[in-house]
Amino acid sequence: MNIGAVVGDWGAGAVNARQDVECVQALLTRLARRLGRTALDPLGVDGSIARPPATSSTVAAIRAFQAYAGVGVDGWIAPGGETWRRLVDAASACAGGPAAGDACFPFARPAVADWTHAPRSFGSNRSSGRRAHAGCDLYAPVGRQIHAVRDGVVMRDPYPFYAQTDALEIDHGDFVIRYGEIQQDCSLRQGDKVTGGQVIARVGLLVGISVPSAMLHLEMYDGSGQGSLTVAESASARRADGVPYLRRADLMDPTPFLNQWKLRLAP
Repeated sequence: MNIGAVVGDWGAGAVNARQDVECVQALLTRLARRLGRTALDPLGVDGSIARPPATSSTVAAIRAFQAYAGVGVDGWIAPGGETWRRLVDAASACAGGPAAGDACFPFARPAVADWTHAPRSFGSNRSSGRRAHAGCDLYAPVGRQIHAVRDGVVMRDPYPFYAQTDALEIDHGDFVIRYGEIQQDCSLRQGDKVTGGQVIARVGLLVGISVPSAMLHLEMYDGSGQGSLTVAESASARRADGVPYLRRADLMDPTPFLNQWKLRLAP
């Protein structure tokens, strides 16, 4: 699938051939409905771009998608360009879930809030700045299904984690993920194999603390370390300013991965 020429903002030199515009509009419409994001909806598949561009719902939807996908926001899509590739990948994922070997978002619906701002973000302050947040918090209602982001193997039985919730560790090959703050009824056990998109747990209720939302607390490791993921300060990975995460040295920032996976929701 491809378009023959640039689609979008007339002022950027777009050609806006009718069949190309219809193709882009159809992909944006599919994505808007699947993600529940009205800003991505071009409000019709009619093959036309209004003039001036500021009045075009299709150009507005292109800009909204670019902002959502984390690419340059310029209001136009070039054949084979980054925006086009991201749009096709995202729309294809919406149509049928992740392909074999591809990673997907751990929810079938978007998180309630972003994971790029404190207090949800990786590295944000905890314990009055004495500790750094070791993962990303994906806000969601209690009981929401959590999906494996990719094929993998359960590394250990679920275990108590925080405020009467559990955690589950899965080796996904190139990385390890700790799925934290899950309900205490997970049936997976050490050695079990999971497939990408498989339901593995549910978002748990945090007991005895005040938080804006229930959540999946997601931590990521490159797998080069050994032993417990939670460690003493002396052995901890550290933020650039020296604040410890109290996590193993192979800790990774999951933010850029989640920013990609959000375009490929679990089936």
